[in-house]
Amino acid sequence: MLIRLKMFSKQCILAKRRRKLLMRNLRLHMRDFVFKGLDILPARMLTSFILAISLFSHDVYAIDLQPGDIVAPPPDLNVIQSAYQISKRGDTYSNDKKLPYSTQLSSSQLQLRYTHTFEIEAVPSVFYVQTPIGYMHPGKALSSAYKPEAGVGDTTMVYAFWPYVNREEKRYWALGAYLTLPTGHYDPSNGVVNMGGNRSTYALQTGYQMPLGQDVSWMTALDAVWFGDNSEFMSKTGIVAKTQAVLYTLQNGLSYDINLKTTVSAVYFYTAGGETALGGAAQSDETQLQRYQLSLASKFSFGKLVLQYGADLSTKNGLIEDSRIIVRYLKAF
Repeated sequence: MLIRLKMFSKQCILAKRRRKLLMRNLRLHMRDFVFKGLDILPARMLTSFILAISLFSHDVYAIDLQPGDIVAPPPDLNVIQSAYQISKRGDTYSNDKKLPYSTQLSSSQLQLRYTHTFEIEAVPSVFYVQTPIGYMHPGKALSSAYKPEAGVGDTTMVYAFWPYVNREEKRYWALGAYLTLPTGHYDPSNGVVNMGGNRSTYALQTGYQMPLGQDVSWMTALDAVWFGDNSEFMSKTGIVAKTQAVLYTLQNGLSYDINLKTTVSAVYFYTAGGETALGGAAQSDETQLQRYQLSLASKFSFGKLVLQYGADLSTKNGLIEDSRIIVRYLKAF
């Protein structure tokens, strides 16, 4: 009887593995069906579509600064932040042209961040660690090739310090270093619909803020992101190694203090660079992206709330973001 139970258990495990392999092959065949169904269009246009949809969020790592981020914080603070973000992406672009494929990609995520402030020889400094938990849902043409994804995303750690602080004149200059680790879930067969990027990224950023009047402040920041290799990227021909050039982002913003507790702000972002290569072959898919973000922040007795709305203004390659809504809650102790 014991031998029969062991044999039955082994057969169940093998059957489970066969079902998993069958479902994976089915998804790959469905993707091939979608690509073959699009072959009625020129091959160059089809290739552009495949490359363009690969330029999703894990290829664009712009570092968005929030209102007040460049203001040097006091030491010995611990801050817990939670942010809920909803994003909807629609049309696909290749070399500034909208492709004739109806695409949609919706995502939502909860970002959890812990921040600690301190001083090193009287220089204000900050460290934080952030991890997202989210859900992604492909729609329209993408729904036949990719399945929905849910799980933990990549973890980011940041150290920043302020070489120059003038609190009387409200002028601040900050420098920051970022490291993102591939802790998120990644399935090569699911293409762009993955919470993890399957590679590390490294970034440097500098930012400056100054007043333009009694209640208006101007900020600017520039960052550069370097990418590690993704050795398990799924292309049309199979698994290949993916590399990416440096990506640069410039952001400029204005903030207006309605009163001592409430601030409104508007930020413009321009991102460029980041051409990818698959198996060593350059893809001519560099990023040129313009977008904006509006914010309303208010302080309460229970913490700070920030409401944000943004979208892409234009993109050269990839899925354009039609809308992004973010609700942030911060509590210092």
